[in-house]
Amino acid sequence: MDIKDMQAKIILMADKVYSCLLLIERGFMDNSLEPLTLAIKEEHLINETEKILSKQIIEISKQASSSDGKKALALMGQIVETLERMGDEAANLVERIEIKVVEKLLFSDLGLTEFNETFGAMKRSVEMMIEFLKKNDLSLKERIIDNGFHVKELVERYRKEHFERLVQGICTPMAANMYFDMLDFTGNLARHSSNIVKLF
Repeated sequence: MDIKDMQAKIILMADKVYSCLLLIERGFMDNSLEPLTLAIKEEHLINETEKILSKQIIEISKQASSSDGKKALALMGQIVETLERMGDEAANLVERIEIKVVEKLLFSDLGLTEFNETFGAMKRSVEMMIEFLKKNDLSLKERIIDNGFHVKELVERYRKEHFERLVQGICTPMAANMYFDMLDFTGNLARHSSNIVKLF
């Protein structure tokens, strides 16, 4: 195995993170546990992939003769680690949505709209990050970072608005806690996408 093979495997890992997010979105929109169960299986595969690729990167690095090769492998190691963290954030999202489904927690129509907007913006960060990895297109870097800031702003704004709805008694404290967590985990996924491109 060489560096090119490792690059291809990292892209497959990133694609798996995105597949996990699509399942989470389906579970949330359909209020269904089945897609969420599949998402957790994907997240377990992401964890296993991280262990395998990290070990392989270390082995390839031992054989690398140039300093540039070693730097490239160190960069790949950081990307793999960040993708695994994204899997963790996805698993956290699944856990909160499962609670929402099982406990039959209701979000207001406005809350649903705001979360879907935030999740959609985060997905765009992940999509662009994967495109960046596939094409090595540095022109995407600033767009991904800017979109990450946009997601952060949405999280902060909608946390504030949802807190106001909580105070007004429009939603229950338990539903509000799930909602706040879901916004935070969504924001973290966008932030990790930005962190990956900042490595370059």
